[in-house]
Amino acid sequence: MFKYRTPRHAAPKRRSTHRLIATTTAACIMLGGLATVAPAHAATADIVSVSQASRASDAQNMLNQINAHRKSKGLAPVKYSASLSGIAQGQSNRLVQQEVIDHSNTFLTDPRAAGYNAAGEIHALSYQNSVTDLVQWWKGSNGHNKVLTDPKMTVIGIGLTHVDGSLSRTGSGWRLVGTVVSYGFPQGKGPSDVSTTVSGSPLGGVATQSRTVTPTPATGYTVKGGIKARYNALGGAAVIGYPITNERGGLLNGGVYQVFRNAAGVEHKIMWSPASGAHAVKETGAIGSAWKRAGFERGWGYPTTEEYRVGSEVQQRFSNGYVAHWSSVTGKTWVTR
Repeated sequence: MFKYRTPRHAAPKRRSTHRLIATTTAACIMLGGLATVAPAHAATADIVSVSQASRASDAQNMLNQINAHRKSKGLAPVKYSASLSGIAQGQSNRLVQQEVIDHSNTFLTDPRAAGYNAAGEIHALSYQNSVTDLVQWWKGSNGHNKVLTDPKMTVIGIGLTHVDGSLSRTGSGWRLVGTVVSYGFPQGKGPSDVSTTVSGSPLGGVATQSRTVTPTPATGYTVKGGIKARYNALGGAAVIGYPITNERGGLLNGGVYQVFRNAAGVEHKIMWSPASGAHAVKETGAIGSAWKRAGFERGWGYPTTEEYRVGSEVQQRFSNGYVAHWSSVTGKTWVTR
């Protein structure tokens, strides 16, 4: 979802605007167009800190992909501004803190963007912590793509907020939220820190508030067999974290499980049985919590998929014929058969 405005006159009082709003979903990895009421308490603790080097690398990756896309359309590249990135970063942080995907007028009114004659803003989120996910989704959405490929745009700011994978209010598995603010400026106008690369511009204004949790390998715990294969497929220690138990058996129908905790404190239980194979339940999420209340594998059964996105819902399938649903709009969890 994005808000896009192109003023026809420089004088603010005479500005005519044009808005396009896109609400689209790309299954499994992206959600756009979510609009909910902000919670009373912002989930600041869900934001995870990353190094400046990692942040610069991700921002450069995004800038490169955007400019490659523009080049394929015969358009000039946009440049990068650290000060405009401060605007974008503030917005991407806000989306995580409020657990919404919506827009404010900040990108139009912030003095760091003074003097523009075209402006746009786009948001996206990834459940896989992938900059490429964000850009690909924008490219595939007509409304968002208009901002990426607007020939009037010359300078952008990039905001990237890394998330713990289990939002405090809704339990949603966001991993990365991205915002791009895009501007066109008359000659002689615009920020003074414009650069062709992220490394050529100081990363001012992009610091995030963070939860500091240091992942520590659990001593003596090993991962093996089918659980190890699923653990590696899901991203291993970087995503699932380290084991906090050994593999444990004795479950219904010959099942076994092992519990993992990642750097943000999110716990996944990887379950294996001869019939279902190995799949993970995010026990600290909304679906995982409801699965536990329903009786673990003796209730809904063993997981037969991981969580996946369908429209505004996150769903997961279980071996006793249940499909668990969690709504990103209402925050409610329920099951169907």
